[in-house]
Amino acid sequence: MSMDKYFSKVGSLSDILPRYRQRDAQLDAANFIFDSMKTYQPAVVEAPTGSGKTFAYLIPAFELGRRTIISTKTKQLMSQIAGKDIEAVNRIFGDDRFVAVLKGRRNYFCHLRFFRFVYPNQGRFERVVEWYGSVVDQEIIDVPIGVFSPHEIEHISTDSWQCTASKCEFYDICSFYRAKEQANSADIVITNHYLLMSDFALKSENEHASIFDFADHIIMDEAHSIPDIFPRFAGTELSLRSFLKLMNENRQAFDPREIELAAGMLSGLLETIKTRTYTNDFRGALLPYIEFVNKAIGEKDFEEMKNVHKRLVEKAVSVLGDSEGVRFVEQERGDILLQYIPLNAADKLREGMKNACLSPVFVSATLSGKGNFSYFLSETGYEEEEIGKMSLEPVFDMAQQGRLLVQDCDEAFYEELALKAKGSVLIICNSVGRMLKLTKMLKELCPGRVYSQRDIDIKDTEGLKDTIFVGCAVFREGMDFAHTGISYVVLDKLPFEYPDDLVLKEQAESVRKKGQEPFMDYFLPRAVIYYRQAVGRLLRHEDDKGVWVVLDRRIDTKNYGKYFATVLKDVPRINTLDEAVAFLEVEDAENEG
Repeated sequence: MSMDKYFSKVGSLSDILPRYRQRDAQLDAANFIFDSMKTYQPAVVEAPTGSGKTFAYLIPAFELGRRTIISTKTKQLMSQIAGKDIEAVNRIFGDDRFVAVLKGRRNYFCHLRFFRFVYPNQGRFERVVEWYGSVVDQEIIDVPIGVFSPHEIEHISTDSWQCTASKCEFYDICSFYRAKEQANSADIVITNHYLLMSDFALKSENEHASIFDFADHIIMDEAHSIPDIFPRFAGTELSLRSFLKLMNENRQAFDPREIELAAGMLSGLLETIKTRTYTNDFRGALLPYIEFVNKAIGEKDFEEMKNVHKRLVEKAVSVLGDSEGVRFVEQERGDILLQYIPLNAADKLREGMKNACLSPVFVSATLSGKGNFSYFLSETGYEEEEIGKMSLEPVFDMAQQGRLLVQDCDEAFYEELALKAKGSVLIICNSVGRMLKLTKMLKELCPGRVYSQRDIDIKDTEGLKDTIFVGCAVFREGMDFAHTGISYVVLDKLPFEYPDDLVLKEQAESVRKKGQEPFMDYFLPRAVIYYRQAVGRLLRHEDDKGVWVVLDRRIDTKNYGKYFATVLKDVPRINTLDEAVAFLEVEDAENEG
C-alpha cells in the first residue's frame, strides 16, 4: 500500500491542514516507515528539519492500527504530538483509536505524601491544599509544574525509589498507576525517552518487569539522544541527601542528635567534594556517612522506612561496586550524587527493546556521523544488515536560502555582530562557562536584547524579535526558534566534547580496547551529529533565509573538517559579516516589494 492518499496535493492531510504542502521527502519517509512496520522490520530514518517526520510516522501507525508506543525527548514535544499532531490525524482516521499519555512519576500527584506531609501542615502549604480541593475529583491528577515551588512539589510527588507501589494505601487511586493502566490499554501511547529507557533497563534484566506492556512497535523520535540517555538507566544514581531526607521525614523514629550528626556529615562532604571526580578518590570520605545513616535507619523498626531504605542500600551497593563501568561523584544543587554508568550498554539496550516490542523505528533529523549510521547502530546494538535504513536529502534549498561564514573566533566578531545583525541571533557554545562569558559581554553591548538559556524558557520566547540567544546543548537540540525570526546561527566552536570528562574519557578507553580510534570512531561522529543539530536551528520553513557562522577554521584546515563541511556542502561561502547583512537585506527588500 502507498501513503499517497494521505500525503499528495489532494490527499487527506491537505484537506485538514490549511498550509499543507506536499513534500516528496515526507512521502518517501512515510512509505518506508509503513513498509518497515508492516513487515516488523527494525528501521532507522534520518529525516532532516522541515521534512514533516511526525506525520510521516503517525499516519503509518494509525493506518496499521497496532499497539504502538511513541517516545520523544521532552515533555514539550510530548504535548505537541498528543495535543496537536494526533488531534489532526484523528480528523482523518476518526477518534476510535485510544490514545494515552504517560509521563514519569514526578509528574503525577502522590496522595500518600500529600496526606502525610502537606495536609497536617496546612498553614505552611495553604496554596497546595487549596489547589488540591479544586482537583480532588479528577481521575488522574497532574502536578502543576511551574505553579508551586520546588519544596512544595517535592511534598506532593514521588519518584521510583520512594514509591511503594501496590503496598501503598492509596494505590487504588494513585494518579501514576491510573495513567499507567490507561497507557497499557491504549492503542497509541505517547511517552518520553527517560521513562521508556527506564522500561528498557528493567526489561533487559527481566522480561516480565515493566512499566509498559508489550507493543507491536515503538517509534523513537529525536532518537539521536538515546545512546546518551539509556546508560544512565542501565546504571545507578544515588543521592546522599536521600538518606537524610528519609530520616527527616520520619523524625519521630530518631534521636534528634542522629539527624543533626547526619546533616553535619553531609555538609562536610559538600565542603570536600566540589567537582566531578572518580568515586574511589573520595571513598574514604563517603563511607563514614553512608555507614552511619544506614546503621541509624536500619536499627529502627519503622515499617514506613523499610522499603525505601532497602532500595537506597541496593543503590549504594551498585554505585560502590566493581562491575565494569565508570563511577563518579559530584555536587549538584546542595546534594552529593554518586553515579555508576556502564560503558557498554548497547547489548542491554537491545535486550530491553527485544522484550518491549516486535520492531522499533528510530527517527531523527541527526542520526548519521561521517556519512553513515555506524556510530548510532553500534550504540544501539544493531548490525548494519539487520536494520532498514533511510537518509533523506535536505528539504530546503540550502544554496538559495543560506550563506556560510567561516572565520576565527574572537571577541571583536561578536561586537560587530551585535551592532550590525538584524533579526534574531542564536549563539551556541560548547561550555556553560563560555556561554556565561559571552552573555555578560553581549548584555553590556545590547541591554535588553540578550538572553542565555538560564534566563529564559523556550516557551517564553514567543513574540521576541531582534533578540540574541546564547546557549549550549539545550538550545542546540530540538528547540524551535522559528517564531523569533532567527537570521543567524553562530557556532562558537566546532561542537567537540571535552575528552577529560570522566565518562567520555572512560568511553574513549573502551573504544580503544575494541581496536578502534577514539577520536575518529567516537568523538568525531558525535561532534558531527551535534553540528548538524545546530545547523538545523536556522531554516524551519520554505521561505526562511539565514546565515550560518562557524567561528572555527578547523573545518577548512583539518582533514576531519570535511565531515562537517559536507553538511552545508552546497551553501555559498561569504567572507565578511557585511556580506551576510547584505544577503539578508536583499531578502527583506524582496519581502517588502
